[in-house]
Amino acid sequence: MGEWNLPDTVQKASIEKLGGSFSWETGVYDASISMVYLNQSASEAVSFNVVLKNSQGKELEEAFWIKSGKAKGNKTFYTKNGKDFPLPGYSVANSLCVAATGQSLAKNMDNIEQKTIQIYDSAEGKKVSKERPVLVALLTLQVKVAVQQILEFKQKKNDATGEYENIGETRTVNECKFFGNSAGKTTEEILSDSPAGMFEKWSEKYAGQVLDKTLGKKATASAAKVMGGSTPVAAPAASSLFAK
Repeated sequence: MGEWNLPDTVQKASIEKLGGSFSWETGVYDASISMVYLNQSASEAVSFNVVLKNSQGKELEEAFWIKSGKAKGNKTFYTKNGKDFPLPGYSVANSLCVAATGQSLAKNMDNIEQKTIQIYDSAEGKKVSKERPVLVALLTLQVKVAVQQILEFKQKKNDATGEYENIGETRTVNECKFFGNSAGKTTEEILSDSPAGMFEKWSEKYAGQVLDKTLGKKATASAAKVMGGSTPVAAPAASSLFAK
């Protein structure tokens, strides 16, 4: 079994659910894939970073965590109540891969090339040129995506604890919920050979709504460094996949 394949013990996990500035409004969009690259945090967790562009030319950037850090075993899955489940970020990244190419995330990992691209550097507070593994087979392909607009607290790092804490300021961000092909079939509909329908149902329920994650939560005043915009990915540790 390859490094990026989920073990046979991992349970199937559906990410296509109806339950419960630069930002895209909540809705279903046709989008092109501008960039997909891998990054690694100081903990050795791996992120699958995507840049999408909709028909109005607006970009959306999001990082999906597809492998846990060293302390958690560098795994693509987690265990709960004795059962294994794919990491949430792995499921969404796999959804994109299948929607765009018809092949899994693991298969798309066979088409990686080291390229110099512009990415956010948390130390410099801006985008800089870095060499990163790029999934070239996904670039410029067309997909359909369900996007949720979210209101959340900005965060600062508490120097005493090293943890990031909520502050009084808020920000609006986007979250890709699931992907499908340009014909309108979601990834799960593609894999199960089911008729298209999920995008329409999801849009009817959520289009135009903002998910407020600040409700019932309090800001914490003690901190030292603001993290604005999308959560930056820390500089990578040494690895065969990543530039030093």
